[in-house]
This record gives sequence, structure tokens and C-alpha cells, in this order.
Amino acid sequence: MKQLILVFLLTAGISLGANAQNRSIVFENTTVWNKIVKTAKKEKKLIFVDCYTSWCGPCKVLAAKVFTQDSVADFFNANFVNAKLDMEKDVDGVKLAKQHEVHAYPTMLFIDPNTGEAVHKIVGSGTPQWLIAEGEKAIDPLNNLAALEKRYANGERDAEFIHLYLRALGSSYQTEKRSKVAVNYLDSLPSEELISKDNWDLISANITDPLSNPLKTVMANRRKFYELAGREVVDYVLEKNLVGATTILMVEDKYDAKRASELKSYLLSVDFEAVPIALSYLYSAEALYKGDYQALLANVDNAFKYGIFNNSAAGNLFFQNNIEKLANSSDKALVAEGVKRIDERIAQTSNYFTKANLANSKYRILTAIGDTLGADKAKMEEEKYSKTGENESGGRMVRAIRMN
Repeated sequence: MKQLILVFLLTAGISLGANAQNRSIVFENTTVWNKIVKTAKKEKKLIFVDCYTSWCGPCKVLAAKVFTQDSVADFFNANFVNAKLDMEKDVDGVKLAKQHEVHAYPTMLFIDPNTGEAVHKIVGSGTPQWLIAEGEKAIDPLNNLAALEKRYANGERDAEFIHLYLRALGSSYQTEKRSKVAVNYLDSLPSEELISKDNWDLISANITDPLSNPLKTVMANRRKFYELAGREVVDYVLEKNLVGATTILMVEDKYDAKRASELKSYLLSVDFEAVPIALSYLYSAEALYKGDYQALLANVDNAFKYGIFNNSAAGNLFFQNNIEKLANSSDKALVAEGVKRIDERIAQTSNYFTKANLANSKYRILTAIGDTLGADKAKMEEEKYSKTGENESGGRMVRAIRMN
């Protein structure tokens, strides 16, 4: 009898253990927003909205690995009316995406059913603990995103609050606003206070415009910031932002002549090793804006002639970003020169994955100008190089495929 009782207890324990992680967030069985709001008003709860799309991989991970954790399920089922809407297919999902500026996925909204206001917003995925912590912020009337925005509007500016507000803006993917808040706060400080570890952390995490006063201060006082964060880290942030500011000007409809002029003046005024790289992108952007593809090709040639790109990866990226723009040229001879440059570069490199990437650039150019036969050959060339690269590594390395 004791053995039977023991077996029963062990079986029950196994059963309870198996069921310990079988709860999940219970979502409303409707995508009609008015019905969801009505339920939330009746229960006097905020609405938690899982904003997803059918193609969003991280959304599926959240649904399978995070929403199904008992701790998450218990917290969200107790504190929210939970809704799940496809932002591209559900009628009210499309409306909500526009109303609350949902541009990235996963996005999760916490909405007050009485006002329709999103009191909290997070973008991205994380651990169950992270999601519960954000849920706790959402129900905190003093520290959710809407509350922080009101506190900022009312003039609150102490360092602890600014750090809290910037983290919330970062979590909600409001990058431009986050940068503006950080710049305004740092600009309000006496210059002697700006050079500190805490302020360096604010600058490096939130500010990307090299023409902003905080980043100009870092550039002008690099040695002091090296002592705070290390030369490699500081130089990396400065280079990333300089090059980022100039490469964006190469994007169609992103060129701003006034900003390009300001960037050029600034770049020519500072002594920093990444300046020639940033200027190379800036000169390419100017050529593209003017439709001068001959100048574009000449700029590419000069960049390598004068050894501006010592790092092969950065050089290959610069080369591909520029050479593929020749597809927009109506000068067939110039396009042919570009393809010739690609073949020369393929011959110069021994890395087969790099060869494959360059062949892909050739394929893109030839496809764009309607050379179907040439494009097919370039595609075969790309696949051959990629396969050779995988074989050489014994299958340990696989080439990353461009998605754009």
C-alpha cells in the first residue's frame, strides 16, 4: 500500500511538474477593437496589445517562448485585457499601427481604454523577466512612458530622471526623440561637467549626429574621453557616427545639400583618422545628387588609389555601395567600366565569399540595365564562389545573403 501511495505521489509530482509551464497569456478571442475596449472598461484594466505580423520571426519567438511562461501568463492575465492583432491584415490592427506609429516589430502597446492613449510602449523582444518588468512600468502611473513624457514636458530635468526617460524612449524605439532629449540635457550642462563617465555613457548610447555639440566635444577632447572609456571604444563611436552621417546622404531622397555642406566643413576642420572615409562617402553622395556618375567612379578609384580604405571589409562595402549606383547611369560605356572594376577586384581578392559578394554586385547592375544574359552569368559566378568558400571552410562557414 505504501508503495502504491509513493507511486501515486511521484506520478502526481511529475504531472504537476509537467503542468508548471503550461499556462499562457489569454488573448481576447476577437480582433474588433471596440469589443476589446468594452471588455477592458468593464474590467477596469489597461489593454496589452501584441502588435505582430505574419513575417515577424521575433514575434513568433515571443508567442512561443515568452507568452507561454507561467510567470508572464499570471501577471498579464491578472493585470491586463490582452489582445493580439496583425498590424497588416486585421482591419483594426492597421488603424492602430497608424494611430500609435508602429513601424517595427515586435511592438507591444499598453493602452488606456478610457482615453485610447498608449501609456506605455516597447519594441523588440526579451526575457520573461524583461516583459514583466515592462508590464509593471505600464501600470505605474508615475513611471510609464506617458507619465515620463508629462514629467519631461513639465520641466523635470535631473540626471536620474533623464536616464530613466531615455531608457523608456529607447525601449519604445523613439530614436530621434531620444537623441534630442539627450542633446538638450547635455547642452544644459557647464562644459567642465560634460567630460564624465556618466555623460559619455549618455552620449555613446543616445547621440549619433556628429554635428551635435556633445559629439563635437568628444571629438575635441578625445584624450580625456580615452581615459574614461578607452581609445578603441571612443574612436569606434566617433567613426561610426561620422561615416553613418555621410552614408545616409547616398540614399535616394535623403540628400540634404545644406547638411552636406555643414558636414564637409566640419570634417575638413578636424584631425581624425576616419575623416577620409567619411569624406569619400560624402563626395560620392554629392556626385549622385548631381547625377555625375563619372565623378562617382573617379571618387571610388581615388579612394583606393590613395589608400583610404586599409580595412578590406570597409573597403569592399564602400566599393559595392558605390559601384552598384552605376546601374542608374544611362552611359553604357561608364557602366561597362564599373563592371570592369568589379572583375578587377574579384581577381585581386583571395576570399571566395568576398568574390561572391562582388559577383552579386555585378549581377545587380546587369539586371538593372536589362542585360539578362550577363546577369545570368554573374549569378552563376556568384553561386560558384559561394560554394567554393563553403567547401574551403569544410562547411563551417556560410556566406551571409543580402536581403535588399
